[in-house]
Amino acid sequence: MVERIETGRPVQILRTKDDHSFELDEDALGRILLADHVKDKPVVVVSVAGAFRKGKSFLLDFFLRYMRNGGLGDWLGDPTAPLKGFTWRGGCERDTTGILIWDEVFLVTTTQGQQLAVLFMDTQGAFDCESTVKDCATIFALSTMTSSVQVYNLSQNIPEDDLQHLQLFHEYGR
Repeated sequence: MVERIETGRPVQILRTKDDHSFELDEDALGRILLADHVKDKPVVVVSVAGAFRKGKSFLLDFFLRYMRNGGLGDWLGDPTAPLKGFTWRGGCERDTTGILIWDEVFLVTTTQGQQLAVLFMDTQGAFDCESTVKDCATIFALSTMTSSVQVYNLSQNIPEDDLQHLQLFHEYGR
């Protein structure tokens, strides 16, 4: 069973600065995690990471639709209805920068009766023309360390360089 508390917008919690350093927005993160309906519950963070312009935000919008529809058999609903959630667009320029958390927290009751707070995390895509390898590795490592479940999103077959990037990010996070 899913109980919805819908506020519904992406909140940037980690910003990439011009000098390639990062800034955590503790206040924004606190507003989500310390909300009365969340603060005393175990938190599950689901994140999507991978190369830029490959559909991470798009995939997360399907996760949001699933949760909003309570995981019911017909959760997709109207296939012509636009996806709502994290912003995404076609093209070759990046859309997401840093790390964003969806501020609509989904309260899910497990089969053991425990209530969990489920959050969705969107990450800046790796290897865009404005980011360094260190930027990409840092974002990937931070999202990996703070996620309960992380999807490494690839749009097609898994090329060897994507596996090498995954290994690099893993080593960086250690």
